[in-house]
Amino acid sequence: MKFEKIEAGMTLFDVHKERAGNTTLSTMGCWTVFVVRVDRDTNSAMVSWNGNPTERWYRFRLEKLRAKRPVFVSGVFGTKRLQTAAERKAEKESAA
Repeated sequence: MKFEKIEAGMTLFDVHKERAGNTTLSTMGCWTVFVVRVDRDTNSAMVSWNGNPTERWYRFRLEKLRAKRPVFVSGVFGTKRLQTAAERKAEKESAA
């Protein structure tokens, strides 16, 4: 998401890989990021990540966030991965 589009009061989503419990398996995780205040002069924002106290995030970290919650597909042993474009297209066609 572009930094210029981020406004105070928005809820964004942080999506990245994490370890699946105490194993060597990796899975995708999604956390909410609430934007409290945006400072255009310093290219930063005060955000609350996953309900924690506010902290300052800078532009490069904020631009990795997503505006919409992603859709995950469950895999083997409870792991999750992002839905592919082909899967999204097939889902739209089946709904129509």
